[in-house]
Amino acid sequence: MKSIASSLIPALGVLLITGCGSNVTLFNSAFLQTFVGGQVPVTPGPPAAFVLVRGVNSTNQNVEFIVTIEKDALVLNADGTYAQDANGNYVTQTERKTVSLLTAPNGLGSDLGTVFDCSLEPVTVVGLGANLLPTDAAIFVGGGGAGTSTGFGVTAPNLNPLRLAIGNFNCGDTIIYQAYNATGVSGGVKVQAFLLPGSEQPSSFTGPSTFVNLRNYIDSQQASGG
Repeated sequence: MKSIASSLIPALGVLLITGCGSNVTLFNSAFLQTFVGGQVPVTPGPPAAFVLVRGVNSTNQNVEFIVTIEKDALVLNADGTYAQDANGNYVTQTERKTVSLLTAPNGLGSDLGTVFDCSLEPVTVVGLGANLLPTDAAIFVGGGGAGTSTGFGVTAPNLNPLRLAIGNFNCGDTIIYQAYNATGVSGGVKVQAFLLPGSEQPSSFTGPSTFVNLRNYIDSQQASGG
C-alpha cells in the first residue's frame, strides 16, 4: 500500500523515510546543538507541524527507546478518497506507530530523535513501550539493536503516556525521554520525561529553520505523489 523511499538530505541533517500518507523521520539531533544566529531550533512549532520525540542516553551503555504514538488516521475509500460521514465530517480511526531509537552511551549517538507528522492527522498519544502499558519495556539496556541481542527490558510505570486531549502536549512540541544511571532498580537505569512547548520556539532565525525546511520537503513530496 505504501511506496517507501529513503533519501539523505545533507542540508537538513536528517534521514527521511517517506510513504504516501505517512512520514517518519529519524535523525541525529546534533544539529540542534549547532547555533545559527545565536538561537537553536529546539522545537518544531509553531511553524512546522511535527511532534519531535528525542531519546537522550545519559548512561554508560547502549539504550534503545521504544517510542509509540497514536494518531487519528483518515480513512480512505476504495477509490482513494477520504471517507466522510453523513454530516460531511472526515472519518478517522486510531492508528498506532512504534519507532525504536537505539542510542549510544556517549558521543553524537547518545541523542537521537524522530518526528511525527501532525499536519493532517493529529498525534493524540505519545509514550514509551510497544503497547503504551506500564508493564511494557519502555527501554532496552545493553543491547545492540536489530539482528543482535535486544538488551534488558526496563519498564517505566511512573511515566504515563502523554495525551493531546488533556493538554499534555501539542503539535509542534518536543518530548524528551532521558535514560540515566540509578541504583536499586532493574537494569540500573531509570527514565524521566521532559516537555519543550512549541510555543516557546524563538519566532525568528538569522539562518534556515530545520523543521520548516523539512515541512516544506514533505509537503512537496506529497504534492508530487511521492
